Amino acid sequence: MMKPVDLTKLLKKYTSGWVALSKDYKRVVAAAESLEELDGRLKKLRNPKVVLISAAPNYRSFIT
Repeated sequence: MMKPVDLTKLLKKYTSGWVALSKDYKRVVAAAESLEELDGRLKKLRNPKVVLISAAPNYRSFIT
């Protein structure tokens, strides 16, 4: 079972749109207002392995 990860600081400036995080949840790989735009940004990277998260004003009850 995976341990809970506190993403509060990492996602603080992302309040809308979508965020792609590295698989280890340690950095933001890309962010965009729409999934389509984010997909375009990710395609420019070489084979990124990411976790997609919908950005929100707060993440208190966010579980993925």
